[in-house]
Amino acid sequence: MYRKKIMLALCALLVVMAVLAGCGAKPAPKEALEKAFQKAAEMKSADYKMTFAMNMDFPADAIAENPQLAVSAQMLKNMELAVSGAYQQEPFQMEMNIEAKLKGDMAMNINLPIVMTDQKIWVKVPNIPMLPLPKDVVGKFVELDPKELAEKSGEKVTFDAATMKKQQELGQEIGKVFFKHMDEKTFLSSVAKKDSKLPEAIEASQIVKFAVTNESLEPFIITFAEKALPEVLDLLMSDKYAGVVTFKKEDLEKTKKDLTANSGDKLKTAVAKMKEDLKIKDLQITTAVNKKGFPAYHDVNVDLELKDKGKPVQFGGNIKAEYSKINEKPEFKIGIPKDVITLEQLMAKINGQ
Repeated sequence: MYRKKIMLALCALLVVMAVLAGCGAKPAPKEALEKAFQKAAEMKSADYKMTFAMNMDFPADAIAENPQLAVSAQMLKNMELAVSGAYQQEPFQMEMNIEAKLKGDMAMNINLPIVMTDQKIWVKVPNIPMLPLPKDVVGKFVELDPKELAEKSGEKVTFDAATMKKQQELGQEIGKVFFKHMDEKTFLSSVAKKDSKLPEAIEASQIVKFAVTNESLEPFIITFAEKALPEVLDLLMSDKYAGVVTFKKEDLEKTKKDLTANSGDKLKTAVAKMKEDLKIKDLQITTAVNKKGFPAYHDVNVDLELKDKGKPVQFGGNIKAEYSKINEKPEFKIGIPKDVITLEQLMAKINGQ
């Protein structure tokens, strides 16, 4: 009897230890991302900040043949783009401030505030030194009616709260499909915050890195082309997302057929050829999941070397996106503009009328 009690006590202790260990354990990287994408569907409002940077370098002889390449490359190196603002789903309201900084000999800063509802768009007329505009319109907001613009261009009207909500859902489903097919051991890993280079202020209960290297390029492209992309195309063609994207169904169907026709050995041959002209120095996406399970921060880094006619072309880019005050009452710093003019009035002023 005494021995049975000891065994029961040991079993109970093991169960308690297992439960405690499970409570403290973090989910695997793939599971963490899948849960984060599901949780993102509950994001009804947030403040956001994003930054964009690009870099390109061309061979000296290519620049000698086309000096404009050097100008473009230098401009990309010296340009920083930042977007910040807030949004809410219902009633839909979003504002953003686009700030473009150009360093170097042609240094300038351009700020472009934009406000959107499901009825109107307002764009503030910027002060651009290289593009002098009438002083009495600089600083005013141009009021645009997206429905009128769509009708004039012959496009279908897709600017409404319901459609934008569907677009957000589609993006989340595409993300889930993408990571579902990616092998965890090959592409995904958990990262300690001290090793992640994330800003100190970012709250993160778990950090997951998705990375593609020269060695994993072939399985990545094959998995994407043969498994993930066909499912994404099915999503785009589904009745659920009809009218959400502007792609024609027949074009999507043709793309899916082409994928099937060029899969297997044909795809492997194409990838082998691609690897001759492509060197991955860095290709990764780092995602921070906050304590509530929301994907609160993304850091996308790209550094590639491409060969054009045997000569190397360097291409790089970085995108950072941060979401805060998720599902709290957003603070719209601009609000609905009052000092507005129409597009027709703006054009009349520019034309000196």
